Order: sequence, then C-alpha cells, then structure tokens
Amino acid sequence: MKVLWKIALLLVVLLALFYVMGSRVQENEPLESPVKHGTAIPVPNKEFVEMTAGPKRPETGLSIFVGKPSEKLVKAMGQPDRIEPSAYGYDWWVYSNDDVRMMAGVGEGIVNQVFSADTDSDLSPIVVGQNINEVFRFSIIESEVNVVLNENIYTFTLNSQDLKDRILLKYEDLYAQVYVDAEDEIIESVRFIDPKTLVVHQPYDMEFMGELVTANRPSSTVQMEVDRSMERQIVELTNIYRERHGLNLLNNDYWLSVLARNHSKDMAIENYFSHESPSAGNLAERLKSFEIEHKKAGENIAANYVDAIEAVHGWLNSPAHRSVLLDSEATDIGTGAYGKYYTQVLVKSDRKENMKPGYMQK
Repeated sequence: MKVLWKIALLLVVLLALFYVMGSRVQENEPLESPVKHGTAIPVPNKEFVEMTAGPKRPETGLSIFVGKPSEKLVKAMGQPDRIEPSAYGYDWWVYSNDDVRMMAGVGEGIVNQVFSADTDSDLSPIVVGQNINEVFRFSIIESEVNVVLNENIYTFTLNSQDLKDRILLKYEDLYAQVYVDAEDEIIESVRFIDPKTLVVHQPYDMEFMGELVTANRPSSTVQMEVDRSMERQIVELTNIYRERHGLNLLNNDYWLSVLARNHSKDMAIENYFSHESPSAGNLAERLKSFEIEHKKAGENIAANYVDAIEAVHGWLNSPAHRSVLLDSEATDIGTGAYGKYYTQVLVKSDRKENMKPGYMQK
C-alpha cells in the first residue's frame, strides 16, 4: 500500500513539474498580415465615385517635410543617427536620440514619409497618446480611400479592424496612417506618407485602374541589410511601447537575435509558418539547443507585413502576442527578420552572459 502511495505522489510531482516547465515558454498562433503584399486587384471597367480632395495639409509638425528635399529635414533636425535601407528602394533616416525619436523615408533626395511613436513628436494635427475617439469626432473616416497618380486610380478598402486600429486619413497630396492601440483606444504612432509610396506599400486591400506602381526587389545583399534594419526597428518600437506602458526596457541580446533570425530564415526557406521548426523544434527546444538559461520565455512570429512598423503594430493589437510584447517580467529580447518573416523572442533572465550557441547558425 505504501508503494502505491509513493508512486501516486511521484506522479503528482512529475505532473506539477511538467506544468511549471511548460508554462515557462509561451508560443502564440502565428500572426499573418490581413493584407498580403502584391495582391492588388485590377478593375479596368470599375466606376469610381467622385473623390474629395481632403482637408488642407498640416502647416506645422513633421508632416511638412513629406515631399520636400532631404536638405530641409537636415536643416531642421540635423543629421540622422543612422541611415539604413528599406525593401522599397528608399532609405530610412533614423533619429533616435533623446531630443527626437522619429524615422523619415528618403528616396532620390526627397522625403516620402515620416513616422514617429514618440509622444514628444509634433505630428499635428494628430497627437500620439490621444484618445482615438477625439480623432473620430474631428476627422472624416472612410472605409474607401482613393489615390490618384497621373491617369491611374487606386482604391484602398479598410476592413472593420482597420477602422479600429489602422486608420487612413487623406489630406491634399498627403496621407496619414494612424496606428491605434485598440485595447486602450489610444493613438500609438503616426505615419505621414506621400501618395506614390502608399501605393507601393499596399498596406490595405487595394483595387486599381491603370498601371500598378511597384518597387524593384532588393538584391540579396541589400535584403540582408534591410533585414538587420527591421530587426533594430522592431526592438526600438517594442521598447517605446513598453516604456509607454510603464515597463522596463529590454536588453537587445546577440544570441537571442541569432536564434530568432534562424527561425525567420528557416520559415522562409522551408516554406512553413509556425513556432515548430521541422529541423530545430519548438521554442523550448531551440532555447535548449542554444543553452539559453531562462526563467520564462515567449515568442511572437509574423509574416507578410509591409515593414517593422506594421509587424509590431500587429503584435500589439493581438491579445496573445501583446502579452508577450508587454510581459512585465521580460528582461531580454532577440529579433530576427528574413524577408517578410519576423520573429521576436523575449526571456526573463537573471544573467546577462547566458547565451551559448549549441548549433551553428544557418
């Protein structure tokens, strides 16, 4: 009888250990962009409704630089802290010091967009941290927004979710993508963008009449630089949003980034979309392969988003992914990008030098 009790007690202990160990690692459902880039629909015979010009462009704030020579941006803001390529042929000028945190897209010497998630940035007439209902009261929010380039007409259709957390506002020769934290109903960031770059990005479902404007595909060398650029931007945006929610900033860890980068590359090359790698296993197994000691870990993956801005926005507005991104116990982050595949891994760790690669990087 005592033997049976001992066996039962051992089983309870083992089950408890299994539960605790399993709960240390969080994997969510893969998050795919609601709009797959390059799926615009040609409609040569469609009748488009007459388009309004939209309100006048803002006369103050960062949006005034869109469409202007980059020299004007330098004169007003100084030289950027770094310049890095995008997947669409323009460069990102990144300002990341304490005085200003923003990014500007610059192509052929012209600013084509500006983006900021900083509450101190002047994004007039929009304010980061503002309740979105205030924007609804004073702005025209439409589910269909038209863009005209020469003789070509492009129509973006915003779905019900877009109208909650990814609004598109139209001004004269300028558009504003307003990114909203749907849970808090607060504006998290704003992107002012010129018409052509908006069409090239295709961030919403799009129909067009005429010619489709696209960007040349980057070479493999440039794409590698683009991937590293997006990784840095994902880390920076993650920390900005964590800071806004009163959370600690994360340490950008090299080996965690290698692990995350391997997973993004593996998904792209092996053509799957899952936390479970056919060759390297799930997150717990991959962390073990790298001998990464951790008390807790979580992983977010995403695919087919326009860029780092859109990917982080998607995670923030998905409850399960948000819980990883805003985990109050996390201390370290690793981010990997490979083309349109994104991976971020957050861990809770007491030791900074705990990353030992157990297998060679692919």
